[in-house]
Amino acid sequence: MTDDHPLKPAPPPRQVDTARIVRLGVALFALAVVVLLLLPWSRDGADNRVWLWTAVAGVVLGLAGLLVMRWQKAPVADQSRKPAHSKK
Repeated sequence: MTDDHPLKPAPPPRQVDTARIVRLGVALFALAVVVLLLLPWSRDGADNRVWLWTAVAGVVLGLAGLLVMRWQKAPVADQSRKPAHSKK
């Protein structure tokens, strides 16, 4: 079976501020921690505490992700600040 329609070129990738999205996720997980600490049923029994620890893990892992993202961008930022060396 042949296709008579030529393929369209792929659209360019969208530029997304991933750090902003991660910060939003960390904020939502932090809000969940506060809400779960205010609810008495979330502190009773090991089965209910899993929600609290999931929210805490979301905050910790999100912050770790932000640190990794900053660490990965640092060499690029340092390189852009250095003057270009000309070959003689």
